Amino acid sequence: MPGFKKTFLSGVSLKNVPFYIRYGVPVLLTLVATLTKITLADYIGYKTPFLLYLGIVIITAKRFGAKPAIVVSLLSAVIVNLLFMHPPDYFPITREAILQTIGFLLECTLVIGLSSALTDAVSQIDENDARFKTLVEKSSEGIVTMNVDGKIIYSSPSVQNIIGYTDEEFIHLPTWQLLHEDEASKVREQFFRFASHPNKTLTIIHRMKHKNGNWIWIESKMTNLLDERPINAVIANFTEVTERVLNEKLKEDFIGIASHELKTPLTSLKAYTQVLQHRFKNSEDETSLNIINKIEHQVTRVVQMITNLLDVTTLQEKKLNLHIRDIDLNLLVTEIADAIQQTTKVHRIILQLAPLPTIPADRERLAQVISNMISNAIKYSPNADAVQVSTRIENDRVIFSVLDHGIGISPSELNQVFERFFRADGAKKSFQGLGLGLFICAQILEQHGGEIGATSKEGEGSTFWFSLPLA
Repeated sequence: MPGFKKTFLSGVSLKNVPFYIRYGVPVLLTLVATLTKITLADYIGYKTPFLLYLGIVIITAKRFGAKPAIVVSLLSAVIVNLLFMHPPDYFPITREAILQTIGFLLECTLVIGLSSALTDAVSQIDENDARFKTLVEKSSEGIVTMNVDGKIIYSSPSVQNIIGYTDEEFIHLPTWQLLHEDEASKVREQFFRFASHPNKTLTIIHRMKHKNGNWIWIESKMTNLLDERPINAVIANFTEVTERVLNEKLKEDFIGIASHELKTPLTSLKAYTQVLQHRFKNSEDETSLNIINKIEHQVTRVVQMITNLLDVTTLQEKKLNLHIRDIDLNLLVTEIADAIQQTTKVHRIILQLAPLPTIPADRERLAQVISNMISNAIKYSPNADAVQVSTRIENDRVIFSVLDHGIGISPSELNQVFERFFRADGAKKSFQGLGLGLFICAQILEQHGGEIGATSKEGEGSTFWFSLPLA
C-alpha cells in the first residue's frame, strides 16, 4: 500500500490501477463519509445533505475516472435519501428531497463531464510534451535556448555528441567561452543586434572548442522568440560542419591557384590575338580576321570567368580591399550604359536618372556591379528591344535598378539567384555562365553596407536593384 498511498496523494490519475481499487476506494470513501455524517448528525444537521458526497464525486472523477464517479454519485443519492434527507423519524420522501437529489445528480454529471474533458486535455498535452521532448532529445542537432544576454537556459542531450560537454556542463559554462578568439567579438555583436529584432532569424558559421580541445566548425541557426510567450527565448539549432567548411576551403584554394595559373597564359594569348587583329585590320583576308575576332572574343570570355573565380576567392576570404571615395553615381551609370550600348544593336538602354548627391563607394567595384546587372538584363531578354535603368533616393539611401522584359525567374528560384554558382533553370538551357556574377555583386554591396534584391515574374521579366547609404 505505500506505493498506492504515494500515488494517490500525488494527484496522479489512477484509472489504470486494478478494478477493485478503482471502485473499492471510492465506495470506501463514501462509506467513511456516511459514518462521519451519522456520527456528527447532531452538529451538521440536514441542511446540506449532499455537500460531503459531492466532494467525494469530484475526487473520484479526477483520480479514478468517470465510471467509478457515476457509481459513487448513485450510491450517494441513495444513502442521502435513506439517511440524511430528513430526520430519522420522518421517512416519506418529499418533493423537495426529490428535487435536491435530481440537482445533486445533475451537479455530479457536470463534474464528471468536466473532469473527463479536463483529464483528456491534460493527457493530450502530456502526450504532446512527451513527443516534443523525444524529438528534441533524439535530434542529431544540438538545440539550446538562450536569454537576451546569450546565457544558455536549456540544452538538449544531443549537444554532447557535437561538442563533448553534457547538457548540464554546457549550461553552466560561461557565455561565449567556447568561441574562437578571432570570431568571438563578431559573433557577440551579431547576436546582440539580432536579439533586438523580434522574430528575426540568423545563421552564423563559426568555430567552437570541443571538450577534447580541438576546434570544430559549427553552423548555428537562431530564431528570436524573446517576445513570444511562453517561450521568451532565442532558439538555436546547431550542427557540426567542419568537414563541409574544410572541403569548401580546399575548393576555394584550388580555384584560386588554378585561376592564377590560367590567367597568365590567357592574358598573353589575348595580347597576341589583339596584335593579329591589328595586322589583319586592313587585310582583304576577311575569313582570317573573323576567326581571329572569334578567338579574341572567347579568350576575353574565359579571362572574365577566371576573373570572377578569383573575385569569389578574394570575397570568401574577406580580402577585398575597397578604395572608398565620393563618386557621382549617375555619371558612372551613364558611362557604363554608353559603353554597353556600343556592344548591342538590338537593345536600347533607357536611362531615368534622378538628381543624386555624391556617395561614398569604390568606383571600380561599383562599376563591376552596375555592368553586370545591365549586361544580365540584356542577355536574359533576347526577344525584347530595351532595358530600363533608373536611380532615385529613398529613405536616405540611393536606389539603382534595372528593368528588363526577358525570361523572368520562378518564385522558387528568386531567393537563390545571389548564391554562389546558382543558375535558374531557364538560364541553364539557353545561356552560358558560371552563376557567379550576382553572387559577386551581392558580396561587393555587402562590404559597402548596401543591399541587393530582385523581383520577377516568369515569362515577363525582372527588376534587379541595389541600395547604398548616402553617407
